[in-house]
Amino acid sequence: MLSPVFPYPPADGDKIRIFNIVNQLKKQGKHKLHLVTFCRPFEEALKPELEKYFETVDTVVLDKLQIIGGAFTGIFGTIPLNAAAYNDARMKDVVKTAYEKHQPDLIFTYRLRMAQYAAVYTVPKVIDYVDSLALFMKRSAGFEVSIFKKLYYLFDGPRVENYERSVAADFKSVFINSEEDAQYLGNKNIITAANGAMKVGKPAKDRRNGVYTVGFMGNMPYGPNREAVRWFVKNVWKKTFNNDKNIRLVIAGRGADVFKSLAGDNIELKDNVKDVEKEIISWDLSAVPVRYGAGRQNKVMDCWACGIPVIAAPFAAKGVYGKDGYNMMIAENKVEFAEKINLLRDKPAIGRKLAANAKATLNKYFDWDKTGRIINKAILKAAK
Repeated sequence: MLSPVFPYPPADGDKIRIFNIVNQLKKQGKHKLHLVTFCRPFEEALKPELEKYFETVDTVVLDKLQIIGGAFTGIFGTIPLNAAAYNDARMKDVVKTAYEKHQPDLIFTYRLRMAQYAAVYTVPKVIDYVDSLALFMKRSAGFEVSIFKKLYYLFDGPRVENYERSVAADFKSVFINSEEDAQYLGNKNIITAANGAMKVGKPAKDRRNGVYTVGFMGNMPYGPNREAVRWFVKNVWKKTFNNDKNIRLVIAGRGADVFKSLAGDNIELKDNVKDVEKEIISWDLSAVPVRYGAGRQNKVMDCWACGIPVIAAPFAAKGVYGKDGYNMMIAENKVEFAEKINLLRDKPAIGRKLAANAKATLNKYFDWDKTGRIINKAILKAAK
């Protein structure tokens, strides 16, 4: 397995997906797994945790200057900047050594930017794109306010799309999180393998004995999350709930401190939440005003798993089969967000019904065991 992210602890979207896939392959396939991964310096101390799943774990510490230099060089090359930034001679050597030592039956590659390290080998290969980066860039260009990022999306987007299509043709199977991303690329060997939901302990209880809490959980370096928070606070919260002391907004997740200027009054920031489940079940309602991106919204599924009702923008609702009034509320605009927050605040029974139906949706479509079976079947077929 080749990965650009160290798959432990499973604390954000990238790590959650690869960690659960590893867990499923170990549980369902009884495979002998060897990992070669990039990591940050402090993550090397966590290698013993991964050795519970892998026979061997080889790491290459990320070098910021190397990434910057690779991206700059990539401007004049043919592969996307995202892949060029991770073009590292040290990684090539480590992969070659691991390949020659272990003689694997198959190479599992995680994320498009690692495809370059598997491409030189003739052994069967599969890859997990997770999402279509080309589709993400195409959508982002319409929302991005930074002229430099907008130019980047317009410049590199076509190269990313060509690279996604050419890499897909070289791999036996390509896994992708959502049907929409799979349809966008259209390759015959693409297999939809949806993210599962996290497992939770006790279901949430009715907490209407204090301040009503609306929460948003997300990885804030991710552009669509930042845009969602800024839009929601400016257009919904500040205009409707800003002076209401009986309701509060919690903005939680890695990098939440970027919104320091918004904190105060009835807005609270929680950076680097260690226990996601504990945080979510302390809410009364989750607002997910994410308006663009790719794949599915894990934050919706996590709230569903915790029994918390969700109000989402149409984009966020689509990937999780959201249905207005059945398993969530869908808000088309700022007026509907405010109205539906007040509706669920005044009538908690509606929220409980939404949460119950959401749990049924979750159980039907988003289960790691089911995804594990899909991926394991494709791996065995490719290896044969």
